[in-house]
Amino acid sequence: MKKWLFVLALIVIAPLVAEVFSGSTPITQPGLLLVDLLIYGPGALLIRELVRRRQRGWASILLLGVAYGFIEEGLALQSLFNPHYGTVALWGARVFGVNWVYTSVVITWIHPVWSVAIPIALTELLFPAQRERHALGVFGLVVTFVWYALGVGLLFLFARTTSSSSVSPLVSGVVSLIALLLVVGALFVLPRQQPRAERSDQIPNPFGIVLLTGISAFLALGIPALLWRFVPALSHFPLVLISLLLPPCMALILLSCLAHWARSPHWNDRHLLALVSGMLIAHTVVGGLLFRKTGVEAGALVIMGLVMVAFLAGLAVQIHRREAER
Repeated sequence: MKKWLFVLALIVIAPLVAEVFSGSTPITQPGLLLVDLLIYGPGALLIRELVRRRQRGWASILLLGVAYGFIEEGLALQSLFNPHYGTVALWGARVFGVNWVYTSVVITWIHPVWSVAIPIALTELLFPAQRERHALGVFGLVVTFVWYALGVGLLFLFARTTSSSSVSPLVSGVVSLIALLLVVGALFVLPRQQPRAERSDQIPNPFGIVLLTGISAFLALGIPALLWRFVPALSHFPLVLISLLLPPCMALILLSCLAHWARSPHWNDRHLLALVSGMLIAHTVVGGLLFRKTGVEAGALVIMGLVMVAFLAGLAVQIHRREAER
């Protein structure tokens, strides 16, 4: 029973984190929520199950999140190339038909972190007994794959009805090859998860981790997506290099810090929740500023933000009780 609760929780949490909490999909438009459920839930679940079956770790989850980004944004929505997709072409560095700044943000942060890693981390914090186990059998894995493939196909059709822009078969083939290589690398090249070689180094307390990850995520997402509106020079050469390179650089710095901290015997679920919380809060704040909802949608976004904070607080209490019982 707990396995199915785990599966259901991940399927629900993934679109909430990726789309609803940031305001990208307004809760007042339930039709779009159904579209999100068709791709985000099965996508995160499929990645999690494949990684656990192959006994890989978080590096594989993040790499598959990058592949997920290429599939959704490069193949289905084709937003990496579409000059009319929202304002992303205005973020800067549109060269050779590619929205490079948007691509940098999407591939290094939005999908690996908020679409994949954070939903998986939250669900495993809710169900710690399932953390190292796969929740689906072979049949369930096949059903999830088919569900995800259908979701990608429907998203492709939906995008084609709302935009006349389309990329060539050659570009789609290159994107498909990149995604395939990332999948192979994540599941077959990266090493299996090994027992943690602990170090005695001190790590920041949970509050410090919330601040660090929150500020990092806010800068990596906010500067490319927002600041060009107030400083137009940031979307033009040479300052556009800041927007282009900041997201991957921030991601690499933060990953190196986390890899170091996670080897400490002091690292526990409270620190992992702090990591997730900082990034979730930053995502919601940037989303609220980026999409600038008004009226009912603004009120709904505030309510969803409060629900998110309440959920994180409740999870923190649950983790504290678990650790106290140990």
